[in-house]
Amino acid sequence: MSSEKTWDSSKMILRALLAFSVAFLVGAVCAGNWGELIPGFVRINTRPSQFTMDYFVLGGLGSAFLNTGLIGLICCGVLYFSKAKCTGLTVAAFWLNVGYGTFGMNCVNIWPFIFGVWVYSRIKKVSFGSVANLSLFATALAPFASEFIFRYPNLEATGFSFVGLLIAIVFGIVVGLVMPALCAHAPNFHKGYDLYNAGPAAGFLAFFMFCVFFKSAGVEVPTNTNLGEGERLFVSVFFGIVFVLFIAAAYLMDKNCFKDYKKLWKSDSYKTDYAELFGIPATFVNIGIYGLFLLLYFNVVHGMTMTDGNVTFSAVKFTGATMGALMCMMSFSAQGAQPRTVFPILVGYAVASLLPFAMFASGIAPAQSWTLTTQGILVGVAFASGLAPVSGRFGFFAGVAAGAIHAILVTSVPLIHGGFLLYNGGFTAGIVAFLLIPVLECFRKPKEEKK
Repeated sequence: MSSEKTWDSSKMILRALLAFSVAFLVGAVCAGNWGELIPGFVRINTRPSQFTMDYFVLGGLGSAFLNTGLIGLICCGVLYFSKAKCTGLTVAAFWLNVGYGTFGMNCVNIWPFIFGVWVYSRIKKVSFGSVANLSLFATALAPFASEFIFRYPNLEATGFSFVGLLIAIVFGIVVGLVMPALCAHAPNFHKGYDLYNAGPAAGFLAFFMFCVFFKSAGVEVPTNTNLGEGERLFVSVFFGIVFVLFIAAAYLMDKNCFKDYKKLWKSDSYKTDYAELFGIPATFVNIGIYGLFLLLYFNVVHGMTMTDGNVTFSAVKFTGATMGALMCMMSFSAQGAQPRTVFPILVGYAVASLLPFAMFASGIAPAQSWTLTTQGILVGVAFASGLAPVSGRFGFFAGVAAGAIHAILVTSVPLIHGGFLLYNGGFTAGIVAFLLIPVLECFRKPKEEKK
């Protein structure tokens, strides 16, 4: 990594995130239908955003890209003006925010949580830059803010509420004050085997808040999931270009980047910062290759079901939620996620999908509960990738088991937070790690201990 020493890692990461944000703004223009660009963007930002609302349907393709690009710029602005040091964790926080820019997060509902962590930094007398990453993770509860501002406690959206805005701000401050402590404690829950460390922290907090504002308060829980037919061609071409550009940029930075990537490929994904250990060029190579790997998965995978006695297959619909899931899977591409360790998780999902198929095909169940292309499963597998350290440390079949357990649990977990937690799959991954890791440690040794 001789040439790597000439690069300022933090600045290069921030520039890459800025370039990615601008790419979405370009995508918004290329999507066409310019007359609906701003009206659609306004709809996205002035409606409840309960998990999962497809912004391709709510605002349109271009407006969803515009919202995502602006969220990316907001994240870059928070990092730049707070003088935060950008690391692999920063990449994770950024990708998660832009990932949900197409189904649940917008330029309005993220601010109460960023402000809340800023208040935390003032109370604790630390620089905001030192907790800037946490402010971006705190937005996992963003749907609550939209709910308070535009609907709560009604079942239908009623428009802007000043009282609701005040509730959202106070709510954001409360979340901002407790999330740093919860995130610091979360590794004790999953022992570092859930890359989405903020998932369990945000999950338990969302569970509590959901009980406070809905279950215990006696307020009926609204639902507004609305999914369209998707935009396969545009999304695939856009991300294909972006991921290839990451690889090209890595090669231009360091022609030896692929040698360093070989070392990255062999790593076990456990508590690993690729940017720090293998350098920015190798990390960019992983972002590009891992991204193309995931894009291939979303284009190739099909759901299997039984129709009139015949096995039929259905392709993935590239909705806003699907596109967001792809980006969320990229979130730890600089800190633990790569094709070798994520592949067993995907196999685990495929294995688990045989259960609902078999139950329906045999007549035991009246309907097939899910397939690999069910929207909730596509979003779930994004966060199941956070269990990559399981396959990295315990081997292929342990990763398959982790993926299968995650698939079985992930569509049931929203029942405990009402769909107001964006990190539903990350929360589920923490539960899987809590259940699986003690058993694995009891009966198997990690690869390093075997050596």
